Amino acid sequence: MRRLFLALALVIASAVPVPALAAGCDGVTVVVDFRGLGGGVQQGCAPGSPASGVAALSAAGFGYAYATRQQGFVCRINGKPGNDVDKCVTTSPATAYWSYWHAPAGGSWAYSNQGAASRVPPRGSVEGWAFGAGEQPGIAPPAAPAPPPPAPKPQVPAPVNPPAAQPQPTPGVTTTPPAPVSSSAVAPTSESVAPSSSAAVGTTTAAAEESAAVEEKAQQVVEESGTSWVWTLAGLLVIVALVVAGSLVARRRRTETE
Repeated sequence: MRRLFLALALVIASAVPVPALAAGCDGVTVVVDFRGLGGGVQQGCAPGSPASGVAALSAAGFGYAYATRQQGFVCRINGKPGNDVDKCVTTSPATAYWSYWHAPAGGSWAYSNQGAASRVPPRGSVEGWAFGAGEQPGIAPPAAPAPPPPAPKPQVPAPVNPPAAQPQPTPGVTTTPPAPVSSSAVAPTSESVAPSSSAAVGTTTAAAEESAAVEEKAQQVVEESGTSWVWTLAGLLVIVALVVAGSLVARRRRTETE
């Protein structure tokens, strides 16, 4: 007899729908509070957009029953309360009935002024049921699931700068680098000019002194010769010119040789 009772209990338990977990629910979350009947608070998820409150209750894994003379009035959820408490013929008493609530996800409960058979719950909202004298469900409406974190952006490697292009030699052409210029090779140029300038100045001065001496001598001869001074002066001048020219030529060659 005991075994028969256990088997019957297992059959009844298997016939009762098991609520789905509401975490991450993509649809309508359903909360059912059995505390007034000695149970706890259960949650389920009605995926998508249920057509009514009772459709959401059923899709979330909870069974329900209407009063036989009051269609649309839910008097039992998951077979509770039992037939010994509520015959489910007419509406249940105001101190022991299933009150119907709704709320936005993470919001506050509001008592529904519509029956569960006619109200269409919005997707993403929360439906609540609590047995007792009209108390709201014993837990706050669950919040909406957190959005998934954004996918990490792929790391793009930093561009590597290509090496600078080296100039390519032209075939058949040989480039010879210029020879370095030594400062010691340039310096003597300015120094070598200086003696030439000094020599030229010295030559000009000597020539002027000789010319002055010859003119002075010619003056003396003229003063001594009397009337024949013209021819004598002409001859002296020719001699002086030749002497000066020869002296200049000789000194210039000497300077160039040095």
